[in-house]
Amino acid sequence: MLAPLILLALAGNRALQPEHIDALLAMNDPDLSREVAREQRLSSAQIDRLAGSGQRDILVALVESGSLAVERIPDDDPWALLATIGRADAPDDLLPRLASWPDPAVRLALGEHASERADIAYLVANDEDCSVAACAARLWELPEKLALLLSGRAEACVRTALASNIHAPGTILADLIRNGGEPGTTPCPHQPGDAAAVTRQVRLLAAGNPASPVAAVEPLAARPDSTWALTLARRSDLSDETYRHLLELHDHDVMASIAANWAAPPDLLRALYDLEGGRWRHWVLANPRTPLDLLVRYSREGGSPPTEYHPDLDGLLTLARDADPRVRLVAAASFRLPADVRATLIDDADFEVACRATRYYTVSAEQVRTLVTRYGSRVFSQVAGHPACPPDVLLTIATDPTSSAEEILDVAVRESAPPAALAACLRHPHAAAGIAGNPSTPPDMLIKLAAHSDPQVLWELARNPSLPTAAVDLILKNFAAS
Repeated sequence: MLAPLILLALAGNRALQPEHIDALLAMNDPDLSREVAREQRLSSAQIDRLAGSGQRDILVALVESGSLAVERIPDDDPWALLATIGRADAPDDLLPRLASWPDPAVRLALGEHASERADIAYLVANDEDCSVAACAARLWELPEKLALLLSGRAEACVRTALASNIHAPGTILADLIRNGGEPGTTPCPHQPGDAAAVTRQVRLLAAGNPASPVAAVEPLAARPDSTWALTLARRSDLSDETYRHLLELHDHDVMASIAANWAAPPDLLRALYDLEGGRWRHWVLANPRTPLDLLVRYSREGGSPPTEYHPDLDGLLTLARDADPRVRLVAAASFRLPADVRATLIDDADFEVACRATRYYTVSAEQVRTLVTRYGSRVFSQVAGHPACPPDVLLTIATDPTSSAEEILDVAVRESAPPAALAACLRHPHAAAGIAGNPSTPPDMLIKLAAHSDPQVLWELARNPSLPTAAVDLILKNFAAS
């Protein structure tokens, strides 16, 4: 049943008036009260009511939102205190108090902030619970001093967190690759098993870390098992010979990973394209640096190669001037083309080339309009959802009897759609939910939708930030009567 979800969406809508909030609180539903506490601007009386509910999660929501004054936060409630992290008025002694809290669950909750805050990472790095200390090893832009401190901890969960951090110093990652670190890695409650197994896991993670020095990684390719080979195959800094050596293992996952690896040498990708009857072609085509000659082959065979971010701009410019439209189609998808080249392709005599060149978000409204003028409803599916599609074209799509259900829905959710287009879309029942959630839908239309029988429509309406007061009144009235 969507009724509770509709009310929850309404409770989080900032368009509510104070009397609407009072009506929701009067329902005495803990979930609604928590959402109101988290999302709404509240009066003193509403804050007092919520703070006195006796519900911890409601109290925490009040603290997180900043509605509850810091002096009203109970000193003996660590979860409420944790919710003040990030507030400008948080007590000066907050973090040290939480870092020394007897309950490890509280310290672990504090540690969850360590990936973004160095002050918290330093506080939890020496925690007696290794899962708490492991949080410090996830710090973004991990300082070398802290990394060295953490590398001295032997617990497996700390080592794996450190081995996975792309900001860990290369020297530490190299040590983890060689032997799992010193002192030797030991199992822990959070990563049980024997010492050999947890050490292997640490080494694998460090070997797969792109920050690990390639000199520490390359020797692992000499005689790798399938797991090691797959870890190496995903790296983008190995020598061409190493990728070829890994392919010789004939492991399916390893071959697929190399085929999709942008660092794989072009001649290797060409070989994989045709190998075993094209078995690896899907992965080669997904590679953002697949040689353009392979993409041209694929296009000439009727495919639509993904070249949006292909780095070979000079090659793409050459393809854009080719006499064969299937070749120009490869260039038309690129987001790197200069505006003048893209404009030429949008004006291309070939329908597919013109449509594909128009997909880029910087295309102008006039270019979209010109494409529709040339091809009519054939391009509605291409332009209905385009960010540059002008209001007059959206109206044309909405009122055309041949427009598909998907095209109508694309118009219904567009904030640039004019009221007349939305009114036309509303004649299609499947578009009602999209219109109900569109912030640009006129107020009178939203009010009418408040009486809709479809719960999905009401849910979209309840979360619409432009929801008019009269529509809120109707939704609340209907639920009060049910």
